[in-house]
Amino acid sequence: MTTAGTVQAPRRWSVAMRATTGAAMVAIAVMFVVDATHIDVLGWVLAVVMLLACGLSWMILAPIGCARYRQYRAVAVAPVVVILGAGLVWFGVPEKVGWWISAGSMTEAARNCPDSEGEWFGVIRTYSVRPGDGGCQFTIDDMAMMGGLAYFPPGSPPPDHGGAGYQPVYTPYDGNWYRFAVTMHDHQP
Repeated sequence: MTTAGTVQAPRRWSVAMRATTGAAMVAIAVMFVVDATHIDVLGWVLAVVMLLACGLSWMILAPIGCARYRQYRAVAVAPVVVILGAGLVWFGVPEKVGWWISAGSMTEAARNCPDSEGEWFGVIRTYSVRPGDGGCQFTIDDMAMMGGLAYFPPGSPPPDHGGAGYQPVYTPYDGNWYRFAVTMHDHQP
């Protein structure tokens, strides 16, 4: 069916535009999962490569769809999906949802602080759990295991190592939870 001002696009153009939009949606979904679960930096690479391929495809299909077939709505869907999805990731919505799902199980584990490796708490994957600095450290960064989240019991804030090398630096995250990253150099005043 055509409406006033539009021309029926050939099937191959319509299929290509739907495939481009679908692939963009999959790339955004991969970004959501990676951001919420902290599983792997390769997920980000996959999502970015997929978005670049979709962008290239869209840049070829969009002018054809607008100029020849006047398919403005079909052309606009992919950029809207990407902009909305990237905006949600930029503002940390998937990470906040992942934390909301995982906070209870992580807090329960932190109270016992079992020394363990490679566990899932809710939707967050940890590489290790261990006691440290009077709290419980959950290593979630896969880059040489140098960062993550730490829990400190109420009334016992994390220590300040004064920027000493090879020591964790803590920043507030949520209540008794703190992000930590290990400084890989000695502090020189």
